[in-house]
Parts: sequence; C-alpha cells; structure tokens
Amino acid sequence: MNTYKKQNFPVKRIFIFDEIALVLAMITALALRYRERFWGAHQFFDGIYVMMTVTVCIFHVIIFLIYDSRKEHIFLQDPLQNLMTVIKGKCILMALSLLYLYAFKQSIKASRVVIALFFVFSIVYSFIFRFIYRKRYLDSHSGLGDRKVYTISAGDADALGFEAAFREGKYDDVLITDVDGNEAKAKEIAKKAEELGIRTYYALRSGDYEVKSGIITDIDDHASIPAFVRTERFEVFGVNYAIARTEEAVFHVLEHLKELSGKYICFSNVHTAVTAREDAEYRNVLNESAYTFADGNPIANLQRKEGYIGADRVAGPDFMEHMFRDTAKGEASHYFYGSSQKTLDALKDNLLKKYPGIDIRGMYSPPFRALSPEEDAEDVERINASGADIVWIGLGAPKQEKWMLAHRDKVKGVMMGVGAGFDFHAGTIKRAPVWIRKIGFEWLYRLFQDPKRLFSRYFVTNTKFFCYLFSDLFKKRR
Repeated sequence: MNTYKKQNFPVKRIFIFDEIALVLAMITALALRYRERFWGAHQFFDGIYVMMTVTVCIFHVIIFLIYDSRKEHIFLQDPLQNLMTVIKGKCILMALSLLYLYAFKQSIKASRVVIALFFVFSIVYSFIFRFIYRKRYLDSHSGLGDRKVYTISAGDADALGFEAAFREGKYDDVLITDVDGNEAKAKEIAKKAEELGIRTYYALRSGDYEVKSGIITDIDDHASIPAFVRTERFEVFGVNYAIARTEEAVFHVLEHLKELSGKYICFSNVHTAVTAREDAEYRNVLNESAYTFADGNPIANLQRKEGYIGADRVAGPDFMEHMFRDTAKGEASHYFYGSSQKTLDALKDNLLKKYPGIDIRGMYSPPFRALSPEEDAEDVERINASGADIVWIGLGAPKQEKWMLAHRDKVKGVMMGVGAGFDFHAGTIKRAPVWIRKIGFEWLYRLFQDPKRLFSRYFVTNTKFFCYLFSDLFKKRR
C-alpha cells in the first residue's frame, strides 16, 4: 500500500481565480472584436457567448479536478512551470469547448476571432492571477526574494572580516555554515551581524551532510530531510524506478557509499524505457541496479500522478552537478571512465575551476571498440587502484548499463552510468537552459543541436512510449 500521499495544499482560491479569468477573457475578447458596438450590443450577453462562457466554466471544473489539482501546487512550481501548467490546461479546455460547439452545431454562430482571443486571454489572465497569488504568498512567508547571500564558514579564521563586503552593498544576508563543532564562533559571527543589522541564517546539518536546497520537506510542521531513498519502486514497462528528488538521491548515495560499493546506479529516460520494454535482457540490467532513477519528465510525471511525494526527475547530469557540489571539499573521491580524451581533459579543467577542492582520482578514455579480456582486466585494476568512491561511466546507453552489470562486484566504488553527462559538464555539448529543462523540452533543445542523429530516436521512441503507455493502460482496465 502506498503510504506516501500527496500534500494537501489549498486549491480553492486558484480555482476561483481561474474561473474569474475565463469570464474576464470572454469580456476582453468581445470588447476587442466588436469595439464600439460592444457596450450597446446586448445580444452578446444573452446569446452564444453567454452559453459558451457557462460551458467552459463547467468544463473547467472537470479539468481542474482531473488535471490542475493533481499537478504540483503553484507554490512548489516556479513561474515557467506555472505557465506551462496553465497552457496545457487551457488547451484541454479549448479542445473540449470546440468539440461542444461542433457537436451542437453552434460553431457557425461563433466568431473565430473571439474564440482565438478568448483562448489567449484565458491563459494570460489565469497566469497573472496565479503569479500574483504565488508571489504575495511567498513574499509574506519568506521575505527573502532574490537577495544576495554572503556565505561564511564558522571554522574560517577570517570569518569575522565580512563587514567590508556589506559596507560596499554587495550582499544582503549572511549564511553561516560549519556550525557544528564551531558553535561559539558561529554565535560570535551572528552577534556581530546583529549589531550591524544584517539578517543572518545558520546552515543546517545532518551528520556530515550540509543540507542543500531541494531536499527540505515540511512534515508535521517540521522542516525535515528524508533519511534515505524509499525502498518501494514504481514500475513502468517492467522497469522498477526508484522515487526521489535529485538532492535526496545524492544524499542517500553519500550516506551509503560503503554499502553501495561494487553496485551500480542507472538513470533511465524515455528512450531507455522503450528499449527495456522491447528487450528483456536490457530490462533485467536496469532492474539489477541498486537504483534506477527516472531521467525523464514523462516517467516522473507518472510517479507524481500516482500521488508519490517527492517524485521528481533525477537526470544524470543534474545528479552529477549536485554530487560535485556536495563533495567539493573532498567528502568523496571520483573516477571517470568513458568518452574521449578531449572531453575528459575539458571536464577535469571545468571541475577543478568550479570545485577547487574536489578529489578526482583518475580519468580514462577506453578504445572505441570491444576490449580484450586482458584490456578489460587492466581497466578494472586501474580503477580499483585509484581508490575512488564513485566511478562515473560515460559509455552511452545501453552499453554503459551492460558494462556496469558485467563489472558488478569487480569494480570497487559505486558505478553510475551518466552518458552525455561527461560532455555537458565538460562543455563540449551545450545543455538546455534551466527554464527549458523545467518545462520538459530539453529533448527538443538537444534535437535542434543534433537533428540527424536524434530525430529518429526521439520521434520513434517518444511515439512508442506513449503508444505502449496507452496500450498498457487499456489492458489494465479490461
């Protein structure tokens, strides 16, 4: 039984705002279409458009219950995610409305201009109302906004020398880290900041882990972090996906490095999910992993629709970035196996510039061909001799997953297949901007970068994914 139900956020106001937005959108559409005739033309208010407004408001009730209310609450979504939620909901609404007009032969009476304007303004008004409501709520509960934070380690000998930075107006707030074991120094820093009138915060810790954004959850009126990645799995096409957010997945791995040594972790997207559906051997490879995370928005969305709290996309490149950040002081060591030497060199340079304290034990680009048993044994010996805690594998799917299974318990350290993650962090392939990733169109961005190679992959596998999904759903309902 699933005990991880959705958080019960209030949705009544959002529903009311959306209903008001629909009415205002129709009034605006009529005013723009008929201009000077609008205010005196009573037929607009007692004819087809009144019926259409009432109809869409009724349809909106249904759509809100089965779609909007099941999405993440607007307080948990950023503005771009909110906009995409609004657009998708209004597209469904307009599709139902047009079907209604055609079914009852009312379409010839309605102006296409009015319908188009109504559709556009319903999105605009709904998004504006949600944005204002979200902003006012967050401002009243946090008061932080986009403030610049000055981070100080309580263990730093020069920690008290932060006054000059604030005199110059470069920062707004102080964040004190490394509080545990340095409580007296942390209080001294806070006292000085208080005298200067600077708003100050203590960073939270859990054991050796300094709590990062993306992991805190409100449970029973307490700010908390998950103690581990849950054991239950979510099955898609026979693949058993772990349920987590990126930062909590990283936290779990760091807390269980010894137990995970010799095991491997996969990041499975739509392409590899379809491959697993069609290839039982590869499906078994994914299920033999310690964890297979959902590296794909469609899979993560399926988890969220089932009501799992904290279900999110855990993309390989994002996991890498969080792991690098969380081990920037040498908390865990890294080895990189795969890709080209050019990519590895660029990757090392970038990581050392961004995370000067990161512990890189080695990098190796194997030949782009099948290895002999002797060559393979040498690679394993080279990796193990490095003593790395984490072994990143960048051979591309499905090769990297099969390689990890074949080397399970042979390679010391936990293996992670991240494919193009090497190129993204090396800068040899430009990754989609954050806002594109958040609205679920990173695949389209990559398609424009390499259309010849990726068109058939995305077009064929994405189509297959949804066909298989609907096919499985139909079989379950029969």
